[in-house]
Amino acid sequence: MKSNSCNKPFASIAPYYDRLMSFVNYPSWVSYIEKIVMLSSIKERSIFDLACGTGVCLHLWSERGYDVIGLDRSLSMLQVCREKLMQRGEFLLINGDMRDFCLAMKVPVITCLYDSLNYLLAEADLLRCFRRVSEALKDDGVFIFDMNTVHSLRDEWGNNTFQRHDEGLLSVWSNSFNPNLNISSLSITLHVRRNGQEFVLAEFHQERGYPLSTIADLLREAGFTCSLYRHLTFTPATEDDLRVMGVARKC
Repeated sequence: MKSNSCNKPFASIAPYYDRLMSFVNYPSWVSYIEKIVMLSSIKERSIFDLACGTGVCLHLWSERGYDVIGLDRSLSMLQVCREKLMQRGEFLLINGDMRDFCLAMKVPVITCLYDSLNYLLAEADLLRCFRRVSEALKDDGVFIFDMNTVHSLRDEWGNNTFQRHDEGLLSVWSNSFNPNLNISSLSITLHVRRNGQEFVLAEFHQERGYPLSTIADLLREAGFTCSLYRHLTFTPATEDDLRVMGVARKC
């Protein structure tokens, strides 16, 4: 058995990420976002996805006729994304940081999904991201995102270790929660077989939970009005929800 030292997030696990997330109903996320786009009377079929990862949602939107742009810090994740989109015609992928990016054009819809914003561990970084989004978004556009709540990271993830089997892939997830910072630290260990050998891949991730009032205040400071909903609903969010959806528009 060969073991790798702990890698930065979304490096070694990139080729296996889709198998790890095989339980996620991505089509339902895309359909929910499409409904918001239609309710916003946005006719232009173009979407820019921050922290696009392996591009599952980009691929689904492309299949539905959208022009797609994706940004991610991880070159490994973008490589998987590029391979997925190669058969879908034109697309644009950017290796960059969602706290500091610049588009050559403004877009009507920007998304940031699957708790990617929770990876920003400081309020100042979250505000920087919101400001970059505002600069890239058309005046009548919409910013749609989700975030894990403090309750989710503290009470569901907590200080627990568990195993998962996803399409034959064994993974071990070890969580610890810092109540002073509202930060969850996660060590992911994958047991992978390649060419008759077993490899152990390890990554370290951190997410911060933000009170809903803080999210709304930072969006307001960045020039947005925002509604926060329980995940994939239009029911107003509460701190007792595990995941919330945000729909933000420029003031």
